Amino acid sequence: MKAKILFLSLLLGIIIKMNAQNQVVNGTLTVKSSSDGIVNFQTLDDGWLYTQWKNSSGIRKAYVGFNSDLTNFIISLENGAKRFTIPNGNVGIGTYDPNGWKLAVNGKVRAKEVKVETAWSDFVFHKNYNLPTLVEVENHIKEKGHLKDIPSAKEVEKNGIFLGEMDAKLLQKIEELTLYTIEQEKQLKFQNSKIEKLEEENESLKSLKTKFLELQKRVEKLE
Repeated sequence: MKAKILFLSLLLGIIIKMNAQNQVVNGTLTVKSSSDGIVNFQTLDDGWLYTQWKNSSGIRKAYVGFNSDLTNFIISLENGAKRFTIPNGNVGIGTYDPNGWKLAVNGKVRAKEVKVETAWSDFVFHKNYNLPTLVEVENHIKEKGHLKDIPSAKEVEKNGIFLGEMDAKLLQKIEELTLYTIEQEKQLKFQNSKIEKLEEENESLKSLKTKFLELQKRVEKLE
């Protein structure tokens, strides 16, 4: 085995030292080592450093490698290649340990759109939903320092949040606020209706009082 590895190393050394023309291996190339299996790529003129994949017509479908100043590592699909797939395992960016997550990013993430698939909170509008009273909400805030079913600042700092779950909880609170607002609107209309009736009754009393005073004056004149 060592003899085969030595032969392959010598063969690669000969190919590298050959002229600048491209060398083609028509078959499978296997590199083995008794420790780490390493294939080194080095540019001599500070050009791009990458590997590329072509179809039978020589059209490049993808390439992987560095730009000329070795600051940007690129994975690029081209000419009809549509998907870059990782069938199994987990991916860590900025970390060696994804810790069970399919994608773990140790840093900031910027995106134009993120789709989260999770359960939603329309159960608040079901007839049998037990909507807390505002007094109960106030008491919970006084006792716990945060809304019910919403994690505290310390919990978020320690454990973080699940975006889908938190969006659903926030929607739940928005829907509860909507129900409170609807109920308050009903009460306001009812109170306004009572006020209007009281005002009408007050106007009637004023009219009766005026008539009574006029009648009293007439009686006094007759006397």
